Amino acid sequence: MKTMKSFDELPDGEEFERLWKQKRIQKPEPNLELNPDSWVERGAEVVGWWLARLEHWLSDSGWLRAWLRFCLWLSVVLTSAAILLLPSVTKVLAEIAASSELLATIIGHVMATVTALPPVLISIGCAYLAWVITKRLWLRRRARSYRQDDPWQ
Repeated sequence: MKTMKSFDELPDGEEFERLWKQKRIQKPEPNLELNPDSWVERGAEVVGWWLARLEHWLSDSGWLRAWLRFCLWLSVVLTSAAILLLPSVTKVLAEIAASSELLATIIGHVMATVTALPPVLISIGCAYLAWVITKRLWLRRRARSYRQDDPWQ
């Protein structure tokens, strides 16, 4: 994906107009010829003419029609993306939930084992760990002091 480096790379008005497709709406004119239509066809024609007049009255510049077309296009794009991506995202989230449940079970068993140990063993383990850390720090300090005493190193 190309990253935008400046505002000069933003889409210009022509590209936006190609997507927007706003056209002026002509005022509807009634057909004065009375054709011998059935009552269903006549009713459909009247309702269609009434809706055309309403659309012209709401937005004769065509902005409302373009906005509705753009919203419909956007909803189709987002719905198709959701249909393609949601099953895989749902599967990943379900696996994360299952693995976190297993991890919680493991940690619970380890903590139960540690708390079941006698306090004497825990104290001995902590003392041994402190002795090992102290020994390492002492050896590191002695190694530094020897290097500073000998100017040839």
